[in-house]
Parts: sequence; C-alpha cells; structure tokens
Amino acid sequence: MDEVDKVILGMLKENSRISNVEIAKKIGLSEGGVRHRIQTLYERGIIKKFTIDIASPNSLFAVVMVKSKGETKKMMAEIVSSGVSDARYEISGEFDATIILSASSMDELDRKVDSIRACFEVADTKTFISFKQW
Repeated sequence: MDEVDKVILGMLKENSRISNVEIAKKIGLSEGGVRHRIQTLYERGIIKKFTIDIASPNSLFAVVMVKSKGETKKMMAEIVSSGVSDARYEISGEFDATIILSASSMDELDRKVDSIRACFEVADTKTFISFKQW
C-alpha cells in the first residue's frame, strides 16, 4: 500500500459514496486507475466492506467496563443473552470486557447498565457516558 492508496482510503472513509471519477480528479489519476486500486485494496483485505453510517435515534452512548467473577467467557455469554449491548469486546488490563450501549433516554440507559450489573458473572463495572459526538 503506497501513499496514493492511503489518500484513496482517507477519501472513501470520509465519504464512501464518492465516485471513482471524483477521486481521480482530486488525486490526478484516471478513473480506471482508481477503480483498479480500490479493487486491489478490497482483494487484499485492506478494505473489508462497503457500508453506510445511519444516524441513530439513540442519542446517548455509554461504555461499560466490566470485571468478571470468574470465567470471562461465561460472563460474556450472559451479557450477550441479555440483549442490551450494541458491541462487546474482551480486553486486557484491570477489566475483562468493554460493553458499548446506546439508548434514547437516560432511563433506558440506566436500565441497560443495571441489566449488565445484574448478570450473575459480573463482579464490578465502571460506566462512562458520552456528552458529545465529534
């Protein structure tokens, strides 16, 4: 991957709907050259998928750091089955997992955090609530 590929990736990351023609004009390549580079990046696994970012009706987001009583695998299975989380990551360090939550109100967010805390395998939590999205 060279500097031109990095520029193309940056432009696609900023606006995935930008046309190959528009990219070509901005970086001084032919449309076919841009198309070939994007296809190569995709085939090499550098571009994993093409997607869109949809505005969420949920305006509140929280990160919940979770410590397990025992096996992290059991705790995560319990959290997944609760159905309240948007994303879950096993991590290293003081806590065993990071759970991402979204909600449309503080009451809903509070219920979701309480749901995680109520899981039998959860020993401790630390919650961070977002104030502003950039």
